[in-house]
Amino acid sequence: MTEFSTVGFVLKQINDKLNQYMNNELQPFGLTMTQTKFLRFLNSRKGMDTSQKDIEDYFDIAHSTVIGVLKRLEQKGFISFVADPEDGRKKLVILQPAEEELHLQVERSKRRIDEQLIKGMTDEQVEELLKSLKLLHENILELTHNNK
Repeated sequence: MTEFSTVGFVLKQINDKLNQYMNNELQPFGLTMTQTKFLRFLNSRKGMDTSQKDIEDYFDIAHSTVIGVLKRLEQKGFISFVADPEDGRKKLVILQPAEEELHLQVERSKRRIDEQLIKGMTDEQVEELLKSLKLLHENILELTHNNK
């Protein structure tokens, strides 16, 4: 088996192309795919308090990375911060109305991508693919947790 036919290489190629496509789609808004992932997460939690720590935990990324992405989203008018009424040391992240229009366009792009990814697959093949990808995810989590 060559390096070019390994699971890791193929996943990396898919991820790179998805990022490239989405970054091109988001360019008119001045957003990156990572920023959009944060906005989608916040949108999924409408009506719930969401702290910076919630975002760190969900994406399993460093505090400094989360802060940097959120600050850029705040500068672009998509979010704001408010003090948590129960714990003044915590900041809650609030979506702004500017995110609403963007959200609809991002969801359309995501649907297009998802449809393209499974084009030509049967429902059974999609189900099996998802099952395999979930197992891959569990395996990589086990690998990364064993390295800590």
